[in-house]
Amino acid sequence: MSTIDVALKILQQNNFKITKQRQYLLEYLAQQADFYIALSQLDQQMRAFFPKMSHDTIYRNVKEMQQIGILETKMFTNGLRVKFQCDFAKKEHSHFICEQCGRALELPLPDFTAIEQQLSNYQIKNYHVEIWGICDQCQI
Repeated sequence: MSTIDVALKILQQNNFKITKQRQYLLEYLAQQADFYIALSQLDQQMRAFFPKMSHDTIYRNVKEMQQIGILETKMFTNGLRVKFQCDFAKKEHSHFICEQCGRALELPLPDFTAIEQQLSNYQIKNYHVEIWGICDQCQI
């Protein structure tokens, strides 16, 4: 099953209609799955194909898809960016994120054994690790 199919199934399980607009949004982001795309760029792309689609509808769909785990969003210095979920089976993962181009490189989670031991009286729910910097392509 493709990642698009998994995303569409998640939409249906959460009582969302599968519209042409939602399908196109997912396909567009899936084609650039290694990047956080500026929300304004996504908005321009969507409105180029669906001129009657409002900004509010696009933003609402991004927010709803982020809440059900289909999309990831991050705030960059120049605004909000959105990315297709990289791994539906493994929600807990870490990234190197380029501050300039938005490239996201998935990394294995570091070993948290020492931290877990230090917090032995606490209930840890999940881990979230992000490393921000400039990718090799942007350094050229």
